[in-house]
Amino acid sequence: MQLLKKYAEYSSQVYVGLLTILIVSLPFSPFMVSLSQILLLINWLLEGNFHQKWFRLKHRRSVWIFVSFYLMHLIWLIGTEDWTHAAETLRIKLPLLLLPIIIGSSDELSPRQVLTILRLFIIGIFAATIMALGIYWGWWGKPIRDIRELSPFISHIRFSLLIVVAIFTLMHWVKTSEKILNRQQILYILAIIWFVLFLFFMKALTGVVILAVTFFLLLLVFVNRIENQLLKIFFIALMYAVPFFSLITLVKVYYQYHKEASITSDTLPKFTVNGNAYYHDTSHWAVENGHRVWLYVCEKELAREWNKRSRIAYDSTDRKGQPIKSTLIRYMTSLDLPKDSVGVTKLKGSDIVNIENGLTNVIYAKKYSIIPRIYEVIWELDYYKHTGSVDNHSVVQRFVYYRIAIELIKKHFVFGIGTGDLPQAYLQYYQSHDTGISPERWWQTHNQYLRVFATFGIVGFIIFLIAFIAPPFFERKWQSFYFVMIFLVIILSFINEDTLETQAGVTFTAFFYSLFVWGASRKLD
Repeated sequence: MQLLKKYAEYSSQVYVGLLTILIVSLPFSPFMVSLSQILLLINWLLEGNFHQKWFRLKHRRSVWIFVSFYLMHLIWLIGTEDWTHAAETLRIKLPLLLLPIIIGSSDELSPRQVLTILRLFIIGIFAATIMALGIYWGWWGKPIRDIRELSPFISHIRFSLLIVVAIFTLMHWVKTSEKILNRQQILYILAIIWFVLFLFFMKALTGVVILAVTFFLLLLVFVNRIENQLLKIFFIALMYAVPFFSLITLVKVYYQYHKEASITSDTLPKFTVNGNAYYHDTSHWAVENGHRVWLYVCEKELAREWNKRSRIAYDSTDRKGQPIKSTLIRYMTSLDLPKDSVGVTKLKGSDIVNIENGLTNVIYAKKYSIIPRIYEVIWELDYYKHTGSVDNHSVVQRFVYYRIAIELIKKHFVFGIGTGDLPQAYLQYYQSHDTGISPERWWQTHNQYLRVFATFGIVGFIIFLIAFIAPPFFERKWQSFYFVMIFLVIILSFINEDTLETQAGVTFTAFFYSLFVWGASRKLD
């Protein structure tokens, strides 16, 4: 008993330390994320003071409103057929129960404590970006084929969400600094630039879009609070510049894809300089950088010249498993080269490497730009428009996932399918319908709103919305920059991802939501 009293004197420091370990571990170690939450619960129990904790929880209806989303999973077990998936769902989403109760019943954290947690979180994210670059450059870890494999422990989308939170936190510190361009501010600005560049380097389109949309919405809400006039003018200029230049970039990439001169078969040469016949298909829709793919093609010369320049045979596959002749033809088209012996001789050594690595367009060789990812999305949409094929195309596959979810919602509109039964419902749909998607990509909604609606029906969907929207009204946190920022990032991520269906996503959501609604003092802002 005496030992517990002694421990209680240090439990608050342990509490802050474990919160820090939890969020710093998120991009590095799923094991530490789980362990830190177990230790948080043990610390909460050993700390005692249950009378005070119960008093807080009893008078903090907002905690129970938020926790109702998790409790709903238990109630909707009635009628569940797939208990294996149901148990897995309850396990993964446990942070939505534990963290609000632990943080909501514990002593309020001082601004200094919260800022310490956030500083260490940002340092951790910086370290994670360095680790990712080391993987990319081959310093450590397994070789990667896709830039989106840079984050080895969590998905690149979850990683990008953490980076976005770090960026906005740093921006807020720049805005609230008493002096302009002091050492601290310069350090924050350099860190912001680093993280933004890394998002573009990682080609995390979801992260970039959430960053841009959240930035614009935050400025609309908080720009009038900026007291320093120079900073205010700067941020107002940014508020207009971000959507303007985003639109310019989209238009530019779209035009680059679709620009095309009118072509007739009469104007096309019939033979190469070596006298071999060209193949021209003027009716085929495929283009790369606005140039028709199936014009100026002489495979006889292509095969001969390619085999002279590469160790990968013309009739073999590139490092992505694609037929290398298709990769070669598309890549040369993107450079506006004829697909013959002359065209192959004009390829640089770097072009040969790009083709061997499976790059189908020279634009994909841009390492530090989001434009290749935008171009890829436009290509996928165009491919879908002309062929109706969605397989192995991450963006257009979502159309199928959404359509299945909507079909399931129509059948189970009021109360949904039930906890744990959605995977089986999707599997049955795939098996009974020709969706055009290979079995290895028989995935689910990729949209948290649709997933909740399909699982719990309109009743559960309303509870879900109330659980996330109501607590800040009770706690008067809608005026808090930190809360509004994390709320926007979370709800925007729900549009494109099943954020609450993975350990990283659900921990990210539960931690930051709980920290900024119940853990942090209002003095933080």
